[in-house]
Amino acid sequence: MTFDPSKCHVLRTTLKTKPHIFTYRLSGHNLAPVTSHPYLGVTLDSKLNWSPHIDNVAAKATRSLNFLSRNLYNCPSHVKEAAYKIYVRPQLEYASQVWSPHTATGKRKLENIQSRAGRFVTGRFRRTESITNIISTLNWDSLEHRRNIADLTTCHKIIHNQLEIPTQGIFTPHNSDTRSNTQPFQNIVCRVDAVRGAYFPRTIGKWNKLPPDIAGLGNADAFKRAVSTWLHQ
Repeated sequence: MTFDPSKCHVLRTTLKTKPHIFTYRLSGHNLAPVTSHPYLGVTLDSKLNWSPHIDNVAAKATRSLNFLSRNLYNCPSHVKEAAYKIYVRPQLEYASQVWSPHTATGKRKLENIQSRAGRFVTGRFRRTESITNIISTLNWDSLEHRRNIADLTTCHKIIHNQLEIPTQGIFTPHNSDTRSNTQPFQNIVCRVDAVRGAYFPRTIGKWNKLPPDIAGLGNADAFKRAVSTWLHQ
């Protein structure tokens, strides 16, 4: 396998103010350093900051929603809703376990797109129309609610060995040396916001709040339904 040096870059992930800088070469060419770069559809940042990715996701979803608005303007609401759920919402949720925003700004930026989609689907564009009522009428969950479900269902699959993700030193029970699905795990203490908002630190905190009867469910589909109902309470 050969690599094109012009398409390869160096991304240093560090929070140090004065990181060690090295020059990397490939096929006689110096690789250009970058502060962010897409990888498998997710924009990675050198400071573990997901704002560039969230900005890219929001921009891409907005373009898709604008396209639907222009071309489906006269279509029935159920067609518009299906188009949003098929073409736009997946863009707002792809790999969200990796980059789920932990800041109010990031969350609001994504929810605003769903709000615009709600007005597009219902045709209720007047500013006097409450967006809360529109979303409630459509019976749509917030994107944050859906991300919480995705976090917990992924965690459930990891605990039940349905995903090949190394977890050594991550799921440590509070009071026992034997892992149990119904007992809480030790929270991962982080001093940096970027790390505190990462998948395992934030999701273990959510998992520890689950009622034992939900955390103990073995079936993934039953667990997802139970979590969704519990989060609505």
